[in-house]
Parts: sequence; structure tokens; C-alpha cells
Amino acid sequence: MPRRTSKGFTLVELLLVVAIIGIIAGIAVPILAGQRTRARVIGDAQSNAKVIQMAMEQRNANMGAYGAPGDYEYKADGTRPSGEDKDILPGFEPKGNSKMDFKITIGGTSLTYTVTVTDPLKPGQQVLTMDQTGAVTVNKNY
Repeated sequence: MPRRTSKGFTLVELLLVVAIIGIIAGIAVPILAGQRTRARVIGDAQSNAKVIQMAMEQRNANMGAYGAPGDYEYKADGTRPSGEDKDILPGFEPKGNSKMDFKITIGGTSLTYTVTVTDPLKPGQQVLTMDQTGAVTVNKNY
């Protein structure tokens, strides 16, 4: 009787390949999900910072300055600078699903400002900064 040569894979070989694919997927999926969340947060931060920039430029055009020197904080929980003269962006409402804190620091000459966006879920974790020129610096470690 002639000996038969098998064509195909054994069950052990197939199980080994499925196990390797499972291990790779188990490592890759959480990493990709984290990057997707990071991209959404950074995108929301940039979008809201641009809205702040446009409002600040309109304020500068109307009043000749960005505002009194100091810090103005808009928190994710809805807290705004208190007092009519301290709320320099009365119409500002952050958009997007990412809840962030925005701090506007106006320089001593009232002609410069910096917007700092932080993530309240990660205390002290800065997402990005933007100045009056529109230059955006994204925190690479976020």
C-alpha cells in the first residue's frame, strides 16, 4: 500500500497560530484604544483653544487689549472666574465630550496671553498650551 502524504496543517499548528494572534490582539487593542482616546482629548482641547483664541482676538479688537493681567480659569465642572470683570469670555462654553480645565494667563502688558488646557481626571496633567500667535504645544507625555 502506498504511503499517503498529508497536505494541510495539524490541529496543534492551527491552535498555535490562533494563540499567537490572540496574544498580539490582546496587546494591540488596548494600546490602540488608548491612542484613540488621547487623540479625541487633544482634538477637543485644540478646538476649544481655537475658540478661545478667536474670542480673545475679538476682545482685543474691540477693547485694545486682551484684558487685565492675571489668570482666568474655566473649569470642567462649569466654574468660571467670579465677578463681571473677571469673566473675560462670557459666552465661552467648551464643546466636545472631553471635560477639561482652561486657564488663560494674560501678560503684564495686556497684549499677550497663553491658554493652558489641563485634564481634571489626571491632576496636573497638561494637555496643551497655545499663545496669542496661535502656536500650539501638545504635551507628548499626555
